[in-house]
Amino acid sequence: MTHKYTKIIILIILIITTLVFLPKISSLYENAESIIQSPYGVIIYMIMMIIAILIAPIPASPLAILAGITFGPWKGMFYTLISATIGAVLAFLVARFFFKDIIGKKLENNSFYNKIKGKDNKNILYIIFITRIMPQVSFDLVSYAAGLTRINVVAFAIVTFIGMIPIVFLMSFFGYLIEPFISWFLAALLIVLLIYILYLLRRNR
Repeated sequence: MTHKYTKIIILIILIITTLVFLPKISSLYENAESIIQSPYGVIIYMIMMIIAILIAPIPASPLAILAGITFGPWKGMFYTLISATIGAVLAFLVARFFFKDIIGKKLENNSFYNKIKGKDNKNILYIIFITRIMPQVSFDLVSYAAGLTRINVVAFAIVTFIGMIPIVFLMSFFGYLIEPFISWFLAALLIVLLIYILYLLRRNR
C-alpha cells in the first residue's frame, strides 16, 4: 500500500471515529463550559491558557476560540490577551533564568532562534512583533527563544500583548459566531488536532 493511500485511510478513520463520538464531544464541551462559567471560571481559563503556552505541544488557539464562545467576544479577547501575555513572559523567564543551557541546546538548530540570535534588541523586538501578528512560528517557541536573547522582559511583554491583538480579536469573534454550531466545530477541531499529533509523531521519528 502506498504512502498516499495510507494517509487517506487514516483520515477516513479519524472522521468516522469523530462522528461516532460526536455526542460525547458535545457533552465534554458542555462540562468544560460549565466549569469555565463557574465563579472561578476566568481564573481556570487563564491558568489553562498559561499551561498551554508553557507546554509546547499543546495548542492555545482552541482555548482562545473557547473564550469567545464562553465569555463573549470582548471579554474573551481580554482574558486571552492577559493570560497569553503572562504565559509568554513566564516562558521567557524560564528560558532566561532557569533552563537557559537546556533550552539553548534544544533550539541551537532552530531557524527562528538563529534568525534573532546576535541581532540588536530593536530588530529582535520587531521580529517578535511580526510573529505575534502573523503567527507562522510557534507562540511558545518565540517566547522561549526570546528569553535567550538580551531584550528587556517588559519590552517583550508589551510587544507580545500588542502584536497578539489582531489574531486574538479574530479568534474570539470567531468563537462567538460559531457558538450555535459548536458540536460540529469541535468535531472538525478534533480531526485537525489528531492529524497534527500524527504529524508530530511522524516528524519526531
